Amino acid sequence: MSIVVGVAPGHSTESAVHLGVLLARSYREDLVIASVISQSWPPSRQSKDPAYQQALHERAEAAIAAARAVVPDDIVVTEVVANASSARKGLLQVSEEHHAVRLVVGASRDAEHGQLTLGSISQGLLQSAHLPVAIAPHGFTIAANDRLSRITAAYSGSETSGELILGAAAIAADAGVGIRIASFAMRPHAITTAAIGLEIQDEVIEEWESVIRTHTDELLGAIADLSRQPVAAEVSVGVGSTWGEAMRSIEWLENEVLLVGSSSLGALARVSLGSHATKILRHSPVPVVVVPRKATEAYVAQIDTLSGNQ
Repeated sequence: MSIVVGVAPGHSTESAVHLGVLLARSYREDLVIASVISQSWPPSRQSKDPAYQQALHERAEAAIAAARAVVPDDIVVTEVVANASSARKGLLQVSEEHHAVRLVVGASRDAEHGQLTLGSISQGLLQSAHLPVAIAPHGFTIAANDRLSRITAAYSGSETSGELILGAAAIAADAGVGIRIASFAMRPHAITTAAIGLEIQDEVIEEWESVIRTHTDELLGAIADLSRQPVAAEVSVGVGSTWGEAMRSIEWLENEVLLVGSSSLGALARVSLGSHATKILRHSPVPVVVVPRKATEAYVAQIDTLSGNQ
């Protein structure tokens, strides 16, 4: 088992490495630093040139060496240069070969400091990965010997979302941290507020929060039935006039991660700059771990394997 971190020449990947170290130490797993050499198709004359291939290999090794310099001595590291038709396929191949439990990538190179913006590779991974994908905000760092402080799991109200929360609770118990169930809502825009009135708007929000808390009380009961318990289990509800305000309305700890399932994001094929999914990711004040649809079954299975309920 391992945590795989993808790095690339010319990209700032230090944040992804820091997140990989945090997860590897917290989950007691080895770290794999991987750089993929993408093979063009159809092959060009240049791509067949041995000198060109050697230059690509050296650049990949340099990217790995730079990442390796960030990793502290207490983490066991394996370095991998992979050849594949794309970076996405190469990272998934490395993850499979090294039995990865998480694949870690950084935010888009265009992301501002502290921002989590999807790039083409991370967006492709969210659509096709068979394991959870962790995305580090630009500029994310940890101090020496840091570990996870808490796992917050986003709850959308769906059955699958509830199952993922139980899986997150089992992971939190194994890592020796607490679990928090969080739901977020955005208040209607001003034009809608004028039409329905503030009082009715508040009633809608209160009713939504009441339903969410009823559901999460049931989840807290299910967590209490696990044979291995997280350090703590709690619920937070964030409401704001924007997604960013809603997410900032609840407290976040240093070295916390936000778990989001595909059921919370909606159809991942529609992840775009205008979707709720991207807004949740972009405004998250902490690293985000996304469980793609293809990874959901295996993630939920951890409820039994990690809690001791065989």
